[in-house]
Amino acid sequence: MTAPVLEALPSRPRKASASRRRRHQHQLPWRLHQIAPGATTILVTPIWTDATGTTERTYLARALDARGQVIKFAAGGSRRIASLLQGAYPCADWNRPQTWHAETNTLTVRRPMSNAELRAAIRRLGEREALLSAELAFQRERNFELTTARDFADTEAAGYIDRSFLE
Repeated sequence: MTAPVLEALPSRPRKASASRRRRHQHQLPWRLHQIAPGATTILVTPIWTDATGTTERTYLARALDARGQVIKFAAGGSRRIASLLQGAYPCADWNRPQTWHAETNTLTVRRPMSNAELRAAIRRLGEREALLSAELAFQRERNFELTTARDFADTEAAGYIDRSFLE
């Protein structure tokens, strides 16, 4: 019976020379596109688990396209994405969630929203909802006017109703 093979994962992101880091950053969009085609934003979140008794850190990656839809990738994709990003950005704080942006090829820290920011976002969404409701009401009224005018024209053309006294 053979012993199970345990995969050794580094406790810290790998360090590289400046030229290798620049090459990693230059090739990063292409490499990430191979894993998650069409991704414009990739969110990487560290997760600490203790399934085997010892606490270990793994990463969960979520890729989003331009419309904000989640892009599914093959098993092991989160680990590969985290490894690529850690190789390109070894100085980033990998104990906090990070966001990679495809158009600028930059990595930013995802910070939690404060209560004030959440209230402001809710207020903006309330204002947006009011504007959309008003636009919807206007379009419904316009549709009713056009439908009524078309019905009037159809019945007059068919000669069903004598409306000459209205003129």
